[in-house]
Amino acid sequence: MSKPRSTDNNHLHLGCFFPAGQTTFLLSDEAVRRTPPMTRTNLVAFAEAAEQVGFDSLFIADNWSGHQRISEESKHQGPSYHAALLAMALFAVTDNIGVISTIHTSYHHPAHVARMGATLDAFSGGRWGWNIVTGFLEQEALLFGDTPVEHDERYRRAAEFVDVVKLLWSEFEPIDHKGEHYSAAGRLKAPRPVQQPHPFLINAGASPAGSAFAAKYADMMLMMAENEERVREVDERLEALTAPLGRSVATSAFCVSIVREGEGEAQEEWDRLTTSINLAATKELATDIVGGVESMQDIFAKMGEDEATRAFGSAGSTIHLVGTAEQVAEKLISLKQNTHATGAFINFPLWSAAELQTFAPVLPHLLDAGVWQPPNTRDYSW
Repeated sequence: MSKPRSTDNNHLHLGCFFPAGQTTFLLSDEAVRRTPPMTRTNLVAFAEAAEQVGFDSLFIADNWSGHQRISEESKHQGPSYHAALLAMALFAVTDNIGVISTIHTSYHHPAHVARMGATLDAFSGGRWGWNIVTGFLEQEALLFGDTPVEHDERYRRAAEFVDVVKLLWSEFEPIDHKGEHYSAAGRLKAPRPVQQPHPFLINAGASPAGSAFAAKYADMMLMMAENEERVREVDERLEALTAPLGRSVATSAFCVSIVREGEGEAQEEWDRLTTSINLAATKELATDIVGGVESMQDIFAKMGEDEATRAFGSAGSTIHLVGTAEQVAEKLISLKQNTHATGAFINFPLWSAAELQTFAPVLPHLLDAGVWQPPNTRDYSW
């Protein structure tokens, strides 16, 4: 039996960004050299440390195409393990932490995701979340023998996709769906998801079409935002969309973090890492990602190409949690108190099990401020 969903928005959900390559937001060659190999032993240790420290969830990003050769060969974007398969491995070595898998609607049939999601959720005892993405890269579409689909049309198709998945999860009698894009007849083989009414659904769409999709389908919306002002802008747009639907959708911002004990030590570490940004890999990734993600276009639009490239490679679309434990806690407390954000998904540029332990001293400050509770003291999971 899974734990109930939280209805208390006074507390932060702390998500940990699982390594999806040697680097994610901070494309530093020194970070590549100083992070451990992405082996079973190191990734399992990272997941176990995240649970021990007190994170609510692990977030696994994913994509399909290997066309980003510079990024892959320099190890910034590789290896990248299949998110749903990796989630099952992480469930086997953890007991309480949630695991969120990125799964594309454009490259599956709804029955595929319904079956995968039901298996992951049932096996984990209700700890699985689905990060719903449509897929925007032309190279990914071509990999599946498809042609790229226009942006807003992808979200229209994704809406029908999720409707069918939820129908297969909830109905125990055979369904007979004949829609505009998908057909499905019959019933899903057991098991079914443990979470009710469905597993935790996450989306990061910030465009008008993406935001409308999140307002209707997501339990939480993830956002690229470099400061609290940007977070408030996204919150206000989303609330305008959810109010007529009678829904409330939580929001969380992507962050990067380095915590060190001594004054100025974390900033010195950050400065060392940013002096070795791989500009070739950054330009390759920026061409793909900024070109397809409207929220990032907004952030970098006013910059010149060189400035935007370096900003992108230096995690310029995220909130920076760099400092002592007390300083980082102050930033998270401010985020909670001065925006409507209910969470933060944190990437560690120097990821390792040991690096996660440096974040542990932040949590007592959050507890004292009343914006966080240890997961093992709660009666809810998400």
